[in-house]
Amino acid sequence: MKKYIDLFITMLKIGLFTFGGGYAMIALLENEFVSHRKWIEKNEFLDMVAIVEI
Repeated sequence: MKKYIDLFITMLKIGLFTFGGGYAMIALLENEFVSHRKWIEKNEFLDMVAIVEI
């Protein structure tokens, strides 16, 4: 349950302070998920972004 709360708070924080839509969020999401929290690897993140853009 703690993991879901952390995910919710992280996405809420990014969503509140990002203007410009999804593409503006990519850098913040990468910083938070890859560098800060280390939930996923950089290659995995880039693969997910590429799949979403298809």
